[in-house]
Amino acid sequence: MYRKKQHSTDFLFTFLLLIIFAIFALVLAGTGALVYQNSISSLDENYTSRTSIAYVAEKVRQYDSEGQVSLSSVEGLPALKLSSGAEAETATCTYIYYYDGSLCELYVREETTPAAAMGTALVELSDFTIEQDGSLLRVTAVSPEGETMTELIHTVDISI
Repeated sequence: MYRKKQHSTDFLFTFLLLIIFAIFALVLAGTGALVYQNSISSLDENYTSRTSIAYVAEKVRQYDSEGQVSLSSVEGLPALKLSSGAEAETATCTYIYYYDGSLCELYVREETTPAAAMGTALVELSDFTIEQDGSLLRVTAVSPEGETMTELIHTVDISI
């Protein structure tokens, strides 16, 4: 019987091809992991600042009628006060303010003196400001990563 003689170059070529395939597979997997990590980091960064501003804008729109939106303070911290139009004994208000590294919301009866520590932390931020700019509210949020987002919200009436 005739047996074909194997050459060492055939084995070496096959082995090198397998090694090159493995290296390319590892490089592709590493690149994919980096792209995924960057995407997740970008989404997290956008989430905090965009969510906080969208939340405040939606709250202002819910309370947007004569005299219900005002700038106030909670223990000396600037706050947005959203008052309900209910009767005096059932009147409530919502305070939105920046405290201890988070955007906080506090829902209390109108006659209650608000305390900053009583609020519920909504989202972690490195800074948050609410300012009056004519008939607009200028809301600025800074994410923990340093991304700054600003939005102007038009209201019916802002009282200070």
